[in-house]
Amino acid sequence: MEDKKRATTEVLAMGGIIIDIIRAQLTGNDYSLPADVDFSKLYKLCEIHKVTAMVAPVVSSSDAPADIKAMFQKQLFRCAARYTAQEKEREALSDVFTSAGIRHCFLKGSKVSAFYDEPEMRFMLDMDVYIEPSGVEKASEIMKSRGYEIYIAEDDKDIGFMKKPFLNIELHKELKYDYDKGYEYYKGAFERLKSSENSLSLDMEKEDFYVYILSHTAHHFETAGTGIRSIIDHYFLRKKLRPECDEIKLSEGLKATGLDTFSQRIDGLCDYWFCGGEGDESIKEIADYIILSGVYGTQANEYLSGIRRGEYSEKKSSYFFARLFPGLKSMSIRYPVLKKLPFLLPVFWFVRLVSALFDRDNLSAEMKTVNSATDEEKSSFSEFLDRNGL
Repeated sequence: MEDKKRATTEVLAMGGIIIDIIRAQLTGNDYSLPADVDFSKLYKLCEIHKVTAMVAPVVSSSDAPADIKAMFQKQLFRCAARYTAQEKEREALSDVFTSAGIRHCFLKGSKVSAFYDEPEMRFMLDMDVYIEPSGVEKASEIMKSRGYEIYIAEDDKDIGFMKKPFLNIELHKELKYDYDKGYEYYKGAFERLKSSENSLSLDMEKEDFYVYILSHTAHHFETAGTGIRSIIDHYFLRKKLRPECDEIKLSEGLKATGLDTFSQRIDGLCDYWFCGGEGDESIKEIADYIILSGVYGTQANEYLSGIRRGEYSEKKSSYFFARLFPGLKSMSIRYPVLKKLPFLLPVFWFVRLVSALFDRDNLSAEMKTVNSATDEEKSSFSEFLDRNGL
């Protein structure tokens, strides 16, 4: 227990250094790293939050060891190269979809990065594009013809395509999962998109886009945790996009999606981290949660969130049984053949069990997470989300 507390304290302290560096970058101020900083741990936490490229200039001008500087510079180069390749592919795909008569709208990171002072420093794992319902099948065939392979099987919301080394594209049929904040608000939102004259490449209204990005942050915050990068996104959107929004329309969107309280909390966190705000205890609680979560969240948060939503059983035996033998809908996402041949479900349960044997480390970590979760932690996590409007 003491080791865990010590590790948590160290991560939060390192997270504070990262925030100081990024604040200096955002405000154009100089920053000197603490003399006793552990550069290896700094690098590791930057990677967990996918902000290595933003921190690299400060490390490069410090007295860090040469190998550490090289590691940061390598990630800065990779991030810039990735951004360039993704932008080129986004433009090419938009042209191809337009030629095929498919109305489409690029989402999330591919649009958020444009608000950054230096877009190439924002790491983006994948690109998301919203396709008109009648064009999803044709768009999927186009992706395959361009050398992409499906890596996330089709579900109610999207289909994931990948082309090595790092082009990942998600074709969206809907913007939100049915358990997400704003699902009803964004259901069928394709008809609210706008376009320039004679263009099949569409855009969200400014207010819709602002709320949508916040709702995406809320989704990750609630289901497993979100990282520093999502708060930097909010900082730039609040600084550059919000002044152009109709505040009445924006307020209506936040209320309709149930995100008005969460919006206030994230505004407060931006002020605390990047604008010299003091931050009360509730804001500092959110700050710690985000630093400890990382960009993809944690297994412990994901489990506690699943309990809260009723997705997982609080009874440990029932939880493990459900994880070992998921229902048909869940299994069909991983094994698409089950959509046509559902009677093969028991066969793929066996396949899943065999696969689990080769992933013992993750299985062991999951068992430890579930077995160690206390009733107090479950209650505390639920109350934390309640306080933040989720």
